[in-house]
Amino acid sequence: MNPPSIKAMVAAVPRSLGSYGPVLEEIELALQSPQCSLNTIGDAIQKDPDLTARLLRLANSPFFGFANRLSTVAEAVSLLGIQQIQDMIVASSVLEQFKGVPDHLVNKESFWRHSLAVGITARLLAMERRLPKPDKFFVAGLLHDVGRLVLFAQSADWAQKVFACYSSEKILLREAEKKILGYDHQQIAAELLQSWSYPSALVQAVAFHHTPNHSVSKMDAAVVHIADHLVNAMGIGSSGEQYVSPLDDKAWAVLGLGPEVLARLIENVDAQILAVEEAFLKK
Repeated sequence: MNPPSIKAMVAAVPRSLGSYGPVLEEIELALQSPQCSLNTIGDAIQKDPDLTARLLRLANSPFFGFANRLSTVAEAVSLLGIQQIQDMIVASSVLEQFKGVPDHLVNKESFWRHSLAVGITARLLAMERRLPKPDKFFVAGLLHDVGRLVLFAQSADWAQKVFACYSSEKILLREAEKKILGYDHQQIAAELLQSWSYPSALVQAVAFHHTPNHSVSKMDAAVVHIADHLVNAMGIGSSGEQYVSPLDDKAWAVLGLGPEVLARLIENVDAQILAVEEAFLKK
C-alpha cells in the first residue's frame, strides 16, 4: 500500500477558516468599499467577542510594546494596520482548524507553544535585520510545521509508521518522513499554503525552513530556519522532534547578524511568549 499523495491530503483539509471565517469575509468585503474606515473594520471584528478579546490581549502585550494601553479594536486596527490584523485572525483560525488532530500523535499545546515561539523569534530576527514588514515572519514561523498537522489529521496510520521509523532508527523526524512517505512536512506545508493563496515568499520560507539555501527566497527561509533552531535550543515546546536539527551556517551568514544579538533575542522571546500564548491558546 502506497502512502497518500500530498495533493490528496491537502485536498482533504477543510477550506473553511472556522468561526473566524465570516469576520475575514466581512473585512475583505468592507475593504472593497470606498466608504471603508477603521471603525468599519473594528465593528466587523467586534461581532466576535472571543476574537475581540484575543486581539486586544495581543495588542496590549509586550509583543507590540505600545506605551499606552489600547481599549478599542479601532485603536488596535489604527496602530497595527489592516494587513497585520488579518494575519492575526488567520493565525487564530489555523490553530482552530487543527483542533481535531489525534492527541496520541502530538501534544497540541506543546506543538503550538513551539510554533508561536518560532513566530515570535522570526519576527524579532527580521526586526534586528531591519527587513520590511517583519510581522509577516510571525505568520511564517507560526506555520512552519503545519505540514505535520496535515499528516497527523489526514493520515494517522502513516504518521504512526513515521514515528515507528523515527524511534527505531533514531534519525531526525523529517528524515523518517522522507524514508516512509517519500516526502516531508515542508513539502506538505508548501502545497497547503499555495492552496490557501499565501504569498510566494512566505511559502518559500516554510517550504525550505530546514534547507534555506535551496529556497529562491533565501533571506525569508533563513530567518525561519534560524528561529526554529533557536527555539529548539531553548526547549520551548515541540512539534514531535526530539533531536535538534543541524544549523545551516550559510543561513546565519545570509542574515548578516553578529552573535551579540542572541542574548537580546532570547530575552525578548522570554518576555513575549507568555503573552502571545495567552492571546492565541487561551479561551
